[in-house]
Amino acid sequence: MMTSIHDCDVAIIGGGPAGSTCARALVLGGARVVLLDRAPFPRVKLCAGWLSPAIWDVLQLAPREYPRGLWEWRVCHVHYQGADHAIPGQGWFIRRFEFDDYLLRRSGAELRLDVHVKQLERDADGRWTIALPDGGAIRARYVVGAGGTHCPVARMLAPERPRRAVGVQELELPADPAAVARTRLGRDGEPELLLFDGASGYGWNVPKSDWLNVGCGTLDAGAVRGAWRVTHDHLRAAGHLPPEAETALEHIKGHSYFLYDPAHLAAASRDGALLVGDALGLAHPITAEGILPAAVSGRVAAEAILAGDPDGYAARLARHEVIADYRRVHRLVAAASKLKRRAAARPAGLPSRAGRYAVARGFGWLFSGAKLPAPRLLDRALDLLPGGR
Repeated sequence: MMTSIHDCDVAIIGGGPAGSTCARALVLGGARVVLLDRAPFPRVKLCAGWLSPAIWDVLQLAPREYPRGLWEWRVCHVHYQGADHAIPGQGWFIRRFEFDDYLLRRSGAELRLDVHVKQLERDADGRWTIALPDGGAIRARYVVGAGGTHCPVARMLAPERPRRAVGVQELELPADPAAVARTRLGRDGEPELLLFDGASGYGWNVPKSDWLNVGCGTLDAGAVRGAWRVTHDHLRAAGHLPPEAETALEHIKGHSYFLYDPAHLAAASRDGALLVGDALGLAHPITAEGILPAAVSGRVAAEAILAGDPDGYAARLARHEVIADYRRVHRLVAAASKLKRRAAARPAGLPSRAGRYAVARGFGWLFSGAKLPAPRLLDRALDLLPGGR
C-alpha cells in the first residue's frame, strides 16, 4: 500500500547533464520539479568528460565560474595511419564525478537519489505516477526520461534505432601527477587521439593533472575489445601511459549508447513524456560527443514544457543550431558511405600524406565542436549528393 503521494509539475528520471539542465530551466521557470536517480551523487560515470565551447551558453555558465576541476586545451594530438598531427582547436575536459554533481546540486530541483525507478504509468487524468521503493509515489503532469540508454522512459517510448549502439571501453583512474606530466604527449588537458582506419572509431588518452582518462569507441560494438587492444598497445609503445597505470587498466569497463539519427526524434515525446540526452540518442554522429547535445535537449525540453507545448519538443530540438548541425553531419556521413560503397570495387592505394593530414585535421576540427560553415549553402550541396537526402 502506498504510504504517500508527492505531487509535482515535472518528474525527471536521471541526474546527468540532460536531467539537471532540464531541471534548472524548469525551476527557474517556476515549475515544481522532482529529480530521481538510481545512484547517490557524486557518482562515477564512464565518460572522457569533454566539453566543447557551445556548452557554456547552454548551461548559462562561464568557465571561470565553474568551481571544480577544469582543463582547457587548444591543441589536440591526432595519430592517423602512422603519422602524428597537432591540430589547433579549443575545448575543455572535466571529471564527470565532479561536473554532474555540481550541475545537479545547482538545479534547484527536489532530489530523490539512490532510487531505482522500475514502474511508471499514466492515469485517466493524464498524470504520470512513479512508484517508489518505499511504497510511496511521485505524481507529475510531465515526466522527462534522462536516464541514459536504458532509461525506463526510453523503453516505454521506444525510439526507432536504425543503427546499432556504439561500443566504448574506458577508465578514469588516479595517477601520480609527476608520472602524468612525464608521459603525456602534450600539455595537461591536451587530448591524444588515435583515429582508426575507415573512421570506424578512435582511442584517446586525456591527462587531467593527477587523473587519466583512457579508452576507445567504435561504431561496431563488437569490435571495441580489439580496438582497445590497439589503443592500449599504441599508447604503451609510445610511452604515454605511466607504468603504474597498467594494473588498473586491466579492469577497463564498457558501455554503449546511440549516435544521433534524425529518426530518433520521432519518439522524442508522447502523452506528456519526453526523452533527452542519451535516452533519446543524440551523440554527435562522428565524434560521439554527448554532453553538449544532452544539455541542449534538456534545455529545449524544459522550454517546450514551460510553453505548454510538449508535443512541439521534437520540432524545437530539430531547429536548435547544435542539432541542426548534427543532422547535416549525419547527411554527410550517409552520402560518404554511399560513395564509398560505389568505389569499393575499384582498387585503392593508401591515402597521400596530404590526404592523411586532411582526415586528421577534419577530425580535430570536429572534435573542437566547431560549427559547420555556411549551413544553408551546405544544405543545398547535400541535396545534390547521392545519399545526402
